[in-house]
Parts: sequence; C-alpha cells; structure tokens
Amino acid sequence: MKLNTLVALVCLAIALPACKKNTEKPPQHVPPERSVQYFVYTSQDYSNNNTYVTIKLRMLAGNTPIWDSVLAPMQLKNIPGPSNKLIFEKKVPGNNPAELSTGFYYSIENVGDSWYYELFKPGSESLKTVSLHL
Repeated sequence: MKLNTLVALVCLAIALPACKKNTEKPPQHVPPERSVQYFVYTSQDYSNNNTYVTIKLRMLAGNTPIWDSVLAPMQLKNIPGPSNKLIFEKKVPGNNPAELSTGFYYSIENVGDSWYYELFKPGSESLKTVSLHL
C-alpha cells in the first residue's frame, strides 16, 4: 500500500508541472492609430495686407468637438506659401473609431467667418490630410 501511494505521488509530481493551462488570450485586432495633418498656406500675394486672420483647427465626431486648437492671430501677409506651409499633426484622441469631420474654422478681420471640413472615415485610412489654402 505504501509503495502504491509512493508511486502515485511520484507520478503526480512528474505530471503536474507538465499540465499547464493555456491562459494567454488570442491577440485582438487593434485598429491602426489615426492621425490628421493640417496644412495652412496661400498662393496669393498678401504682402501688403495687414488684415488679421484667426484660424481654429478642429476635429469633430458628429457635432461633438473631440479636439480643437486656435492658432495665434496672424496677418494675412505672414501666411506662408505652398513651399513653406504650416503643418500641424494631431493624433485622433483615444483613437476614436467614429467618422470624423476634420478641418478649419477661420475668421478674417472685417470680412467674416468661414470654415472648411472633410470627412475622415473609419477604416479607410490612418492618416488624413486637410488643407486651408487662403
């Protein structure tokens, strides 16, 4: 009896470390990180135009802003040409998977307000570029 018990314990001692439960989870699909590049430039000659423009970069999910940033007001004459355009890149906050509206809201002193937006569809691309060409 003692021998049987001893043999059973030895077998258990050998077999237990070999029996490991696979606790690893299969890798889940992680969507690629989404980013938006904002370009601001002009091809017009505003060299003598001292009018100020205020530009707001925006990202919306539906009608809800998820990110925005206002640039310091600048004179139209200081907006660079296409070869020196201002470039801003922003990662989509929380990698929001919704369809987004990305673009600009801007105000030109003594002229008025305007805006320009483009859709950023989920799954279609991971980098969206949107340009404000004044």
